[in-house]
Amino acid sequence: MKEDQHMTPSAPAKTTAVQPRFLAPTEGEFLNVVGETNRILADGASSAGRVLIFEVNSPSGNGPPLHRHSHDDEYFYIISGRYKFVCDGREFIADPGAFVCAPKGSVHAFACCARSPPGRMLVICTPPGLEGPFRACHNAGPNMPMDAIVGAFRKFDLEFLGPPIKTV
Repeated sequence: MKEDQHMTPSAPAKTTAVQPRFLAPTEGEFLNVVGETNRILADGASSAGRVLIFEVNSPSGNGPPLHRHSHDDEYFYIISGRYKFVCDGREFIADPGAFVCAPKGSVHAFACCARSPPGRMLVICTPPGLEGPFRACHNAGPNMPMDAIVGAFRKFDLEFLGPPIKTV
């Protein structure tokens, strides 16, 4: 290269529709889903179809029934409280700072331990889509019949396989 030639970096090609996103602690979409409050931080629309990220606030003793996702991998990071997880027959007690991965197709459930203060965790699902049944349950209200809840999640290819897990 000659001395008088300057290289100018070209701008990176735009390959994404994701826009910067900033949420204060009280912002986001708050959904009440089967006894828990889910705060949506990024959904399929805001992540260009890549990911769902949400915060779960769980009352002590609460958690979903044993289930299987055939659509997404689910990742959990515990912020506060103590949770019990079951995944493919293995049990794990998760304290703040713990991480759990429930791969697509795994049979899993979690519950905030009954003797724990209410829990809080960050959950990441990839690809997104689980926000659809969350919104359906929230919009139907707290008295949504169980068969309607099952139907809403079935549309997302999530199958309920047993009752919620017991905690101490």
